[in-house]
Amino acid sequence: RAERSTVMSLQVTDVSVTSADITGLKKFTMYKVSVRASNKVITASLEGPASNFVQIQTSQDVPLAPVSLSIAAVDDTSLHVTWLPPLAPNGIVQFYQVF
Repeated sequence: RAERSTVMSLQVTDVSVTSADITGLKKFTMYKVSVRASNKVITASLEGPASNFVQIQTSQDVPLAPVSLSIAAVDDTSLHVTWLPPLAPNGIVQFYQVF
């Protein structure tokens, strides 16, 4: 499955500020971040080269519920339970608890 790439841009207009918070990101997703300085000149922007990209992954969170739950009687004292993984695992699922 090919990864989809979304380009986001954040403009910090106060040049005395040298940090920014990027919000609204997806959980447990890899991101690449770069910064570039720009000089505005009357009607055009003069953009400098971008910094090297830094790659970082957002944290894991609780997974959504498993889907397609199905239960069938095996005999008079046993059940067979099946399910599919959550549509958004939000990390690496370590185990399932059946109760």
